[in-house]
Order: sequence, then structure tokens, then C-alpha cells
Amino acid sequence: MDKTLLFGNGLNQLTTGLISWKDLLDKIKKKNKFDDLELPNTMIYERILLERPKLANGIFAVEGDIKSEIAEQMQNIPTNEYYEMVYILGFKNYLTTNYDYSLNKKLIELGFFSKNNSTEDIYSIRRNTSILNKAEKEVCKIWNIHGEVDRPPSIMLGLDHYCGSIGKLDAYLKGTYEFQENKNPVRVNSITDKIKRREYDRHSWVELFFNTDIHILGLSLEYSETDLWWILNKRARIMNDKKTSVHISNQIFYYSTSIEPEKEGVLKSFNVNVLKTPNPNPKTFNWKKYYRDTIEKIGSAK
Repeated sequence: MDKTLLFGNGLNQLTTGLISWKDLLDKIKKKNKFDDLELPNTMIYERILLERPKLANGIFAVEGDIKSEIAEQMQNIPTNEYYEMVYILGFKNYLTTNYDYSLNKKLIELGFFSKNNSTEDIYSIRRNTSILNKAEKEVCKIWNIHGEVDRPPSIMLGLDHYCGSIGKLDAYLKGTYEFQENKNPVRVNSITDKIKRREYDRHSWVELFFNTDIHILGLSLEYSETDLWWILNKRARIMNDKKTSVHISNQIFYYSTSIEPEKEGVLKSFNVNVLKTPNPNPKTFNWKKYYRDTIEKIGSAK
């Protein structure tokens, strides 16, 4: 079975001088520096948005300004050597919750070319970039599933955006999702029909959660990332529904150095394999070695 890598901000954290999420959120708070405490990022963002001065042309203009500020802060994030290690895995699909292009930049440094295929303005159900070799043959796809900095309206951080995205994902899995391709209407089949027929349209990254082995690396999987939790839950529900004749045979692996027992329990109930590496002291933990070793482990997985 094909393999897919889903990576988060963990790989970027190995880059010197990277702005932290806390610092980024503090910057877009402007003068209203409220305490976050246990608030998820979705709620922090919504409070920032709703407490900004109102504009005559509406709340979406306010939101546009905030997303542009976020994009500006993340526009020039440099790449690092670990993205080359990720590419050497040889996967056909790379999913990322990051808005930046760190993997793309590394592959361009290595002599590849990128072709952005995104036609969505706000949502990222089909958002992807093809990586091409010198013969203009596609070697892999990168899917920015939470949006990308070059298209600020696509940046997904608020509760409203997450909920809207889940609606689109739900339609995609049910087979009611429609879009235009080359000015022609396209409607997809349901995921259960695709699994039964073993025929996939490859329009969206969500299919990969059902027909490839997913390796999740450098992603904390906060509960605010409701789209990912929703997909994992939907997959588990289909797998556990005895009334259906759908057989899902792919596996999902989640790599972590520290995970709460409660979250681990939920992931396991969702049929996710949790692979832990002991991290007795986060201050002295060798993160570079951890990522090197884990990427090697992913590459050797059957």
C-alpha cells in the first residue's frame, strides 16, 4: 500500500529563529493582550477577530486584514535539511497543516520545480502543488490542507473556517461535493463506493486517509484541529459499522514523544497506531536526533 506523510510544525521548529505560535498570536492581538490560558487557537483567533475595530465594509474585511498579517509573518520561513530527509522517503503525497512552503523550498533547492494546482479561494479540500522533475514529470504532490501563505483567505485558524471546512469534507465523503474543473461540473462518488470499487478520483487529500498508510509526524493534534479528528473518527466509524460491507485496510501511525493518556486512548479507539519515544526531559531532549531516527523508521516501515 502507498504511504503518505502528514507533517506539522515540528519540522519547522528545527529551524533557527522561527516565530512561535504564541508570539504570532500575540502580534495579531495588537494592543488587546488577553491571557490565553486553556483556550484553543480557534477560540483565540475568533476573540481577536471579534474584538478588532469594525470596518464599514464588514467583518470579512477585518478577517482579511488579520490573515494577511499572519501570512506576512510566515512568508519567509526558511527550509532546513530535514525536509530533504522527508523527500528521500519517496512518498507520492505529503500533507501538511503548515501554511508555509518549507518542503517546496527545499525541493526547489534540489533542482525540482513546483506547479500550484489550487483553484479554491477559501477552503483547501483540493489544494495541492505538484513537484516536477526536469522532464516535467510529477514526482509527488504537497497538500497544504489548512491553507497557504500566498493565498491569505485560505489560512484556516478560526472556528468558523474549521466548521465550514468540515462541511465540505463531509460532502466529499458522502458523494455530494461538487466543483468546476476546466469550466465543467464535477461531482464525486461517496467514499464507501470508492472503497468497494477501489476507484479513487484523487481530487482531494481526504481520500488518502482511506487508501494509503498515513504517517503523522511533528503534529501535536490539538483538539482544535477538528477537521483531522473528524476524518479519523469518520474512518473509525466506517471500520466499526458491521452493517456495511466496506473493508478499510490502510493503517495510520502517530509518532509522539509525549502524549496524554487520554489523547492516546482516543486515538487508539479511532484505530490509530500510537508510536511513542520516551522524552524524560524536554529541555535536554535531542529533537534533531529524534526526527532523523523517526524519519528513518517511517522509511523502513512495511
